[in-house]
Amino acid sequence: MVALPVPGDIGPIEMGKVSALARALEAEVELFHCIYDAGLARPGLFASRGTRENIHEVVESRRHQLEVLAHRMRTGGVRVRTSIRWDAPPYAGIVRQVLRHQPSLLVAHPTRRGPTARRMLGRTDFKLIESCPCPTLFIKTRRPYVDAVVLAAIDPSHAHEKPAALDAQILGWADRLREALSAKLLIFHAHVPWEQAMRADSQLRDAPEAVRADVAAACRGSLESGVLALAQEYAVPPRRVRIVEGPALEELPRFARRVMADIVVMGVASRSRIGRLLAGHTSERMLDTLECDVLVVKPPGFRSPVSPQSAHHVQRAEARRR
Repeated sequence: MVALPVPGDIGPIEMGKVSALARALEAEVELFHCIYDAGLARPGLFASRGTRENIHEVVESRRHQLEVLAHRMRTGGVRVRTSIRWDAPPYAGIVRQVLRHQPSLLVAHPTRRGPTARRMLGRTDFKLIESCPCPTLFIKTRRPYVDAVVLAAIDPSHAHEKPAALDAQILGWADRLREALSAKLLIFHAHVPWEQAMRADSQLRDAPEAVRADVAAACRGSLESGVLALAQEYAVPPRRVRIVEGPALEELPRFARRVMADIVVMGVASRSRIGRLLAGHTSERMLDTLECDVLVVKPPGFRSPVSPQSAHHVQRAEARRR
């Protein structure tokens, strides 16, 4: 499913990237647009037309725009259908459509632009990361997927409340993209410096000075073995595995730039409200700093907090299907 904030706001290169993925994965594409206008939903006293008639006119106009785009994709051999929903806020309308149709993948097109003209994530995008149950690919660049590099960012130490099964989801999708795009797959992990890990762990803090170096070496060896074992499961050779010491916020974007990654695959785990508040700023900086497309996956069993029922009941009457 491709969620478009504006039906015509996708260029030929971005459309080509979506089409390439759809053909490689033998998937049908649903072009989806969520629309809501409070002025139309609650017209003023002197409105000249009925609410339903006004909404119907706007919805049909947007539907026509979607169909023009769908026609272009169909000529390229892609199976495409279009759908529109009258719903708000936009992220909730998108998630509700995901819950209805159960797509394998959601493709989102951020509308904010950074200083280098690359697309950056906005509030709707971060709410999708928090609440969308299916993997979400954010197309941030106009670079086509040619000689593509897919970078899987894993965390076998299971830090930051991330479950072990999340790494399998990350690598599974990274491997799927590798096959679909005939891409090179790299694996990356950034771990905290030993001194920082020691301060955070009481047992490590209490270790005698004489054995601390040995303990540190054992911890690093165990971590490296875990990363390489995961890499071996997906036939990724050690030369394509990178393990660094330092904050992922800095190290992952730096490495992604160095290898000219086209897609970074990373995971997010569900958190408490306080945890989301504490981690939100870091996540936002990470995703905006990455100068490539980003695929965000959830752990198995993730349940969206968005209600499947919309409060804007007029959508069913107005969003007619062809």
